[in-house]
Amino acid sequence: MKTLISQAIGEASVTEIDNTEPGVVGTVEFAGLNKALLRLQDVSVRYPYADGPSVQGVSLTVHEGECVLFLGPSGCGKSTLALATADLIPSAMEGEITGRIWRDEELASPGAVAMVFQDPETQFCMLQVDDELAFGLENRQIARSQMKPRMEAALRNTGLRVSPAARHVNFSGGMKQKLAIASALVVDTKLLILDEPTANLDPLSTRMVFDTIARLRRQGRTMIVIEHKFDALLPIVDTIVLFTSSGHIHRIGPAREVVAEEWAWMVAEGIVSPWKSSPLGLQSGAMQVSATERRRPGGSVNPERTSGDGPVAVRLSKASLSYGKNAPVWQDVSFAILRGSLVAVVGPNGSGKSSLLQVLTGLQPVSSGEVELYSKPIEKWKPADKFKTVAYCFQNPEYQFVYERVGDELANRLVGDDVPPDVVAALSEFGLASCTAQSPYSLSQGQKRRLSVASMLRQPHELYVLDEPTFGQDANTQQVIMDKLVELVQSGKTIIMSTHDMDLVERFATHVLVLAQGKLVFSGSPDDLARHPELMAQAHLLDDLSIAEGAGNRVSVEDGVSADGVGAENRLSAEGRSPDADWEHPPQKGRTPAHRLNPGLHLTTVVMTTVVSIFAATLPAALMLFALPIILMLGLALMSPWKIIKRYSPFLVFYLLYTLSFVLFSSVPKGAPHVHFLWWNLSWVGLHNGLLLAFRMLAVVGFGVMIVSVTDITDLIVSLSQNFRLQPRLAYGVLAGIRFAPMFQAEWRKLRQARTIRGKDAKWAALRPVTYALPLLAESIRMAERVAVAMEARGFSGPAAFRWNGRTRYREVPVRPYDLVYSVVVVLVSIFVVVLGNHL
Repeated sequence: MKTLISQAIGEASVTEIDNTEPGVVGTVEFAGLNKALLRLQDVSVRYPYADGPSVQGVSLTVHEGECVLFLGPSGCGKSTLALATADLIPSAMEGEITGRIWRDEELASPGAVAMVFQDPETQFCMLQVDDELAFGLENRQIARSQMKPRMEAALRNTGLRVSPAARHVNFSGGMKQKLAIASALVVDTKLLILDEPTANLDPLSTRMVFDTIARLRRQGRTMIVIEHKFDALLPIVDTIVLFTSSGHIHRIGPAREVVAEEWAWMVAEGIVSPWKSSPLGLQSGAMQVSATERRRPGGSVNPERTSGDGPVAVRLSKASLSYGKNAPVWQDVSFAILRGSLVAVVGPNGSGKSSLLQVLTGLQPVSSGEVELYSKPIEKWKPADKFKTVAYCFQNPEYQFVYERVGDELANRLVGDDVPPDVVAALSEFGLASCTAQSPYSLSQGQKRRLSVASMLRQPHELYVLDEPTFGQDANTQQVIMDKLVELVQSGKTIIMSTHDMDLVERFATHVLVLAQGKLVFSGSPDDLARHPELMAQAHLLDDLSIAEGAGNRVSVEDGVSADGVGAENRLSAEGRSPDADWEHPPQKGRTPAHRLNPGLHLTTVVMTTVVSIFAATLPAALMLFALPIILMLGLALMSPWKIIKRYSPFLVFYLLYTLSFVLFSSVPKGAPHVHFLWWNLSWVGLHNGLLLAFRMLAVVGFGVMIVSVTDITDLIVSLSQNFRLQPRLAYGVLAGIRFAPMFQAEWRKLRQARTIRGKDAKWAALRPVTYALPLLAESIRMAERVAVAMEARGFSGPAAFRWNGRTRYREVPVRPYDLVYSVVVVLVSIFVVVLGNHL
């Protein structure tokens, strides 16, 4: 049978997918492997408006039970090929595929090929663990009775021991990525693709994910893995596919054979660093070897440089940082950074490294303590002078983009087509020569990172602060960045950078700051840190290079990492529930009669009462209607009067001012008493009209406050789809968007900081929405696109996305007689009080 991948977005071309198994298509067949699940023959993928294909002429075969590792330099098309293999190009992403892709019939249905992406935040669409796991099962129309055992098995297979009711927003990076893997495994697909799953993780979280991959390999799962940190995976990988920078396959073969025979080529292509030794035979972490026993590359900074006294660039004295009263980030931190140092800030995900960097540049004030920048309290620096001295590179490169073309961005001014030679040279040095006329927002993530670093390094400063500058880079581009930083240090400049790359720390840093458990646990040289493995384990900095088949080679650390490599944070959920908690949809805390209402019908009731309130034409009618939701909140929602007042307070202030405007400015009928003073016209008529409209609107606000206070947003979305037949694509799209809504306040703040640093912020606050619109839009589109791709990768397409009954449901939100009685009574009472009040 033949099917066609049709155009999904824009002008994606038509490509043939043949489900009739072809013969061998020029790839290597491996003895002892099972039947073929996937064959690619001469496959090329091109994105719209691109100069050429991202991958070209790819032919390979993946067998059942095989673990395949894709290796190649950044930008060689590995992720693109994975998306095409998962049937997400062009169905979810715009692109043109040529060549032949054959999939076994077990991979033919939507979501049959599961994919895990490098950023777990953009692949979640639900709020709780159980809902996230159930999402793929619902799309595959798995019966509700089968969901619980499948979800339990998926969590068990990944070693993620949390409550089903836990909210993953509170998880560490490693736990989030394990949940993403569990969400892919739960549908029991035949092929699992992992696209750089450890890119954003600290070394311990990386090891947790690698342990999960090893466990899945022992279970016989078929996997394609894309990973730069591949050393630990070699014992479990069957096949390596090497890609050239142009997107061609250089070689396919058994993992150890390819690494042994192609190591020199991999170094030349920038897949591995030139100073790195072949991992074959290594059995311990890189930082467990003394730095004096390992070769430093030419041009590295002397680690002795920071010893002794010298002029201080930055000093923190008993500094603490908190976000609110109950959210301390770190406390009582003191250190001094000498001029001419290259300082690495390391620690677990979420330990406050980025916050520390922002404190050092004055972008974030400390809660207590002192910060000095070049012997001057940082709060006494004028922003213009400070940011001539200090440069800062955000973790998200899009925050820093000001111009619409890469050439202009690097030049920090409009240059048009006449790009200065020094800018051309810098573009070439950072691998961006072909992107001069492109928009910075259209670049790949690795290219965006290089552009943001290059732009910051081109401007002369005394102190350079960089948040994860080498993230997403291959060995060549990483070396270019580090060579630039070393050059600056050797000229007397100071570098402070955060990183998870402990090999990079050992090779280049003169000083290391370790943040863990809300404090500074180490300040010293990389050599000194390497002599404290127990401290490194405590700070999640150890990354085993060997994945043991059993439990014998695990490290126990003081913060509770046990023999199986699972941390204490993984034992209980963020809400403190036992891993053996009931899998049925858990009752909410403080559940009341109002909480048990069907949320969709409750929302409909609010809409109907809002319509009724329009007809409240007298003050008594508006007052009685205003009292109705308060009575319901007291009697059904069991809310305290003080809580009700707090929920109402913003609206009360607004409508007080609203009423005052009526008192002062309303037109007065002829003969009605009033007092004219200056330009005001005070009258009882204005007071009456203002109160009438205010109480009418406050009645509507009251019904809204009640539904917000008692409604679970996921239940509401499910109810709208299940009970009111809202299209799932719209309903679950809204839910996915709600997850990101709180992030935009932080996005706005970071954009303002980035433009202030570059001296490009709007002179008037009123103009900021205009200048921030494009980067905020770009970030919104990026998030939306990634979530949409991730949702489709889990089978959210076809009937599951477009038909209300095209999917099963883990949550059941029925409409009961209780709900109908509530709705009818509330609407009838609303009508009654309006009619009664209008006749008083």
